[in-house]
Amino acid sequence: MGPGTFAAPSLTPFQGGAPPFGRVPIGPPPAFDAYAPGTVSGTAVGPPPPSLPYSYTPSAPFSPQPAAGAWQGAPGAPGTIPATRFPAERGIFTDGLPFDWQQGAYGYQGSDGGLVRFQKFLQRVGVEHTWLAGSGGTEDFEVNRLELAATFGIPVMHNIETPLLVTPGIAWNWLGGPIGDPMPPMMDPRGPDLPGQLYDAYVDLSWYPQPFEWFGAELGLRTGVWTDFDSVSSDSVRILGRGLGVISVSPQMEVLVGVVYLDRLRVKLLPAGGIHWRPDLDWDLYFVFPNPKLRRRIQSVGNTEWWFYVSGEYGGGSWTVNRAGLDDRIDYNDLRVMLGVEWETSTLVRGHLEVGYVFDREILFDSAMPISTTPDETVMVRAGVDF
Repeated sequence: MGPGTFAAPSLTPFQGGAPPFGRVPIGPPPAFDAYAPGTVSGTAVGPPPPSLPYSYTPSAPFSPQPAAGAWQGAPGAPGTIPATRFPAERGIFTDGLPFDWQQGAYGYQGSDGGLVRFQKFLQRVGVEHTWLAGSGGTEDFEVNRLELAATFGIPVMHNIETPLLVTPGIAWNWLGGPIGDPMPPMMDPRGPDLPGQLYDAYVDLSWYPQPFEWFGAELGLRTGVWTDFDSVSSDSVRILGRGLGVISVSPQMEVLVGVVYLDRLRVKLLPAGGIHWRPDLDWDLYFVFPNPKLRRRIQSVGNTEWWFYVSGEYGGGSWTVNRAGLDDRIDYNDLRVMLGVEWETSTLVRGHLEVGYVFDREILFDSAMPISTTPDETVMVRAGVDF
């Protein structure tokens, strides 16, 4: 056993059979994100990677897993278990990379026929860039956002199947517009002047307990600093959270109910929930507010799977800023509809590319100078990769 891994007791390999009722405890679905303005900013980077068959041994060749949607325990080749494939819907965290749960466990077959399971310490590393178009004029608001994050798995009470996921991340936000006069004439309102750069630096904790076959949970807490680093105060430190119960009504359908805490100026708490339905191997339908995502498998080319998707997102964030001598806190909120493609290789490298329409945009100012401004609607392009 090398560094960075955790060993679990030997297990007898499961040989297939009918899937159990309820969600298979191979790992929870991706983190549901509502506090993020992007994939890194709030959208999942792609489908979770397939897990290795439980009967895998170092000398045996790796055989590709069934298409997404297959359930663990479904009939298949002797000694293998098709990987459970959850969709890559956006997490609740619109302020940061929505890293979802990955099946980071693997195993080696011992001489006694049992299996020793291990859990990877470093689960995923990802990068993503989001561009919201704009010319930087009085009614335009352009955003370029670059985010980096990594996810680590730490066993909870020696359980490698549902580890605590720790995700540190950092994001740079370059702003263009809206243009406003920071020193207006007497009696005129101050314009919506903003700094050129904003930063997110956070640590996210996620846990997906599965106490019963028919019931699990998605729990998360994120804290950090959101600021331009010219104005840093207690308001720069935010605490975001999520809590959803997941009820398995069948092996193909789950009902999610809960709330997300966004800690913004206007929107503090949002209800969250809906239905996650996988009717067959090619469809993955995540009808969950506030970040729904509907995926359709296009085809497999070699060892790469391709998916097409339509998704929605509540984007934005909140930062403390210095506006030409005025310390303030701002919120940026918008709604997004996206079309995209995502892919995943057999080496577990995943990527996505999407275009979208951004509307219902607003910037709120805690100082009320001005109270708010409404940038023009715009288009969005986002791309990312993780491995």
